[in-house]
Amino acid sequence: MKKVAGNQKLIRSTNLNLIIDLVRRQGPISRADVAKILKLSAPSVSSNIEQLLAMEILEEVGTRDIVSSGRPPILLRFNRHYGYIIAIDLAGDRIRMAVGDLMGEIIAQDEVSFSLKSNITADDFYSVMNKMKELLGSKHISQEKLKVVCVGTPGIINKETGYFKAAPRFKEWDTINIHQLMKQEMDADVMVINDMNLNVIGENRYGAGKGFKNLLGINIDFGIGAGLIIDGRLYEGSRLAAGEVGYWVCGSPNFDEPGQLKNNYLDYYSSLYALMNTVKRDLSNGAESKITDYCKGNLEMVDFEAFCKATADGDPYCMQKTKELVQSLAIVLANMSVLLDLELIIVGGDIVKLGYKFIQPLRELVNGMVPLTTTIVFSELGERSGIYGGFAVALDRVMQEILPQ
Repeated sequence: MKKVAGNQKLIRSTNLNLIIDLVRRQGPISRADVAKILKLSAPSVSSNIEQLLAMEILEEVGTRDIVSSGRPPILLRFNRHYGYIIAIDLAGDRIRMAVGDLMGEIIAQDEVSFSLKSNITADDFYSVMNKMKELLGSKHISQEKLKVVCVGTPGIINKETGYFKAAPRFKEWDTINIHQLMKQEMDADVMVINDMNLNVIGENRYGAGKGFKNLLGINIDFGIGAGLIIDGRLYEGSRLAAGEVGYWVCGSPNFDEPGQLKNNYLDYYSSLYALMNTVKRDLSNGAESKITDYCKGNLEMVDFEAFCKATADGDPYCMQKTKELVQSLAIVLANMSVLLDLELIIVGGDIVKLGYKFIQPLRELVNGMVPLTTTIVFSELGERSGIYGGFAVALDRVMQEILPQ
């Protein structure tokens, strides 16, 4: 039978990718072990490895000690410095960024602070990109070595056009193509993904969600957002809006006044923004709490940090408000758990500062309402979940495209 050149090229490309993946996961490893594990001939393995060494994707790292006489095998490992990735997390009051090697290790990181009360403009984003270039320069990494930049952002992005569909915090961004802008400035492959999707990917790959196939990551902060892994894969929905649970309708809305419906959104009902608004109102109306001791009687200084301190001290008022918050969120999580048959719910955001007094009653209430037990835990990666989620998807992209076409 006549050999088809295209088939031979495909076989060679497949074998190269198999070797790269194996050495990356199990190196340092010998050529003989590569051949044995992949069930490829020694000449084929040797030829492919020589090509990968010439491309500097693999590197030789000495020999293995052997008991018997003979020539010790030369070991191979993946060249983690073949290229670099950047992950950026635009959520919260600090925009975080990190440079990683191709094994997913952070080698440089920085952040830029922005007030949650202010919008982030295009000029602000240019300052973020300049900071990224400084990070690369600090490690003497040329931009040619930068393979992928992954940006995690609140809001809904149209992946086809690169423009935001909804991003209330980003002033002017409805006319800015973040994908195109980043690609021009950084001259690298760019991925723009919802920040909560990256959070749940990060936890699933590196944190509390390792080994689980059906899980929800939910962050409870100034607002509330979520990300979903279903059957081992990120679920984004038909319009990339899956997980926008801040719009979940709670309580009993007044349907005669649709304009007031937002008051029943989860963001306005059970977020830390809602909690602290209630606390400040109650204190101004004469409610007694140790919070005022931490704030020296100045209600303008009342914040979630003070609330957590008072709760830890057993303050009756704060304990009651924590109980009410747990009850409100438990109903939402129980419904989500039943709808999606979740194995795991990972809770992140500033709410973790309440600790055991929040998470334990939440577990008890949720599992008391549903027929099957769902594990509920705090985030393991915390503020780094978005960065590691960005690393995960960036590395997947790099490894898919590491060989020239």
